[in-house]
Amino acid sequence: MKSPLCTICLKNYPLVCGNCQEKISEGEISELDIKVARVLVNLEDLFPSIKEVTFKQVFVADGVYVVLVGKGDVRRILGSGRRVLRQLEEELGAKVRLVEESRDPQKILRDLIRPVRILGINTIWLPDNSFERKVRISERERDNIPLTLEQLNNVIYEMTGERIRIVFD
Repeated sequence: MKSPLCTICLKNYPLVCGNCQEKISEGEISELDIKVARVLVNLEDLFPSIKEVTFKQVFVADGVYVVLVGKGDVRRILGSGRRVLRQLEEELGAKVRLVEESRDPQKILRDLIRPVRILGINTIWLPDNSFERKVRISERERDNIPLTLEQLNNVIYEMTGERIRIVFD
């Protein structure tokens, strides 16, 4: 598994090399990032499919861990019948959502609310020259959203810096 810390430092944490220590000192890597990366590295022996996974970062929204991974890596993790995800949730003691790295807030939102489909996304321009995204979801799928609306708003803002408003049609 690829991560911001080298594999040797992940296995021997808190003993880390100078390069990894610099990343930790500068705040590039948090303690939570290290914790999740260590769990994933330990799961490599049980699930060889995650050896190719690129771990980027973890975001927390009201007790839910949102794990940011490289492009195409969600399929690698979920491909083993969700056993990796269940094991990760068990080890961390929290609900985990997987999101592929993307600059597109719509793609991130789709990953967060999977399996719920988005009907449409509109941009609302506000009087102060800022904007927010209005996300339309079917009223019938309201109960299928895996996170609360507050959790979604917090995670999207933390990951992309954009505000969203979810409405049900």
